[in-house]
Order: sequence, then structure tokens, then C-alpha cells
Amino acid sequence: MKRLNLACGTGGALSRRALLTALPASTAALAVPSIAPAAPEDPMMPLYRQWMEARRDWLALVTAPGNENWDDPRSLEARDREHAAEAGMLTLTATSLEGIGALAALTWDYISPACIDPVEFAERAQSLECRAVMAIWRACTGLDGYPIT
Repeated sequence: MKRLNLACGTGGALSRRALLTALPASTAALAVPSIAPAAPEDPMMPLYRQWMEARRDWLALVTAPGNENWDDPRSLEARDREHAAEAGMLTLTATSLEGIGALAALTWDYISPACIDPVEFAERAQSLECRAVMAIWRACTGLDGYPIT
């Protein structure tokens, strides 16, 4: 007596059509490797990294002996690098969320509250323009808090 294979609807044989129909789409997709090319880096990002590095260098020199007026040649060079990277960022169009996040950080540098008291800073950061930049920063980076500058 021939047994019926009800899952395949073909009697005892498993047809190619039945096999393909039975395979979940996700399993079939796993068999085909993805050949998608990697997206090129947003042109904003090298300039953003240069801007951040120049800012770190400048801040590291703020308390250097003899640099009370921030006129040490190393401070001036770091300031010039910061300004050049900033100018370059403002000439480009971001091509990724990462690039838009970099522009949000630059914008934050322009509008962030200019005070050192953390309570006052937090209060001033509730202004509409600060909240808008922080929302863009969060959406682009997934990070909470203030944009990194």
C-alpha cells in the first residue's frame, strides 16, 4: 500500500515545487549571500574628527604654563585647525545620520548655554533651540544627553 504524504500532496515523492513552497522565505534568503557594497563614509566625518581633535588639543593646552592668554603657538595652531575643520563642515552636505549628528554637535557648540553651573546649564538647555538640537542629536546617534563637542 502506497502511503500518502499529505504535507507535500504528492503521494510518496517530494516534488521540487512542494519543497520550495514548504521552505520559509527566510531560509531561502539565507542561502543567497548578500553582495551589497559597503556605503562610503560620509564626507562630513573626517572633518568632524579633525574638529573634535583640534578642540581636545586646545583644551589640553588651556592650563599650560605661559598660556594664560591662550597665545601659545600650539594653542593658536589648534584653534586654526578647529576653525578650518568647522568651515569645511559648513561647506558640505551630510550624507548619513552620522554626518547630520556631526552637524548637530557643531550647532550645539554655537547655541549651548554658556555657563559652568550644572543646574543653570540644565535649565538653560531647556530652551526651544537647545531642545531641537538635542532631539536631532538623539535621533542621529541614539545617544542621550548633550551633543558631544
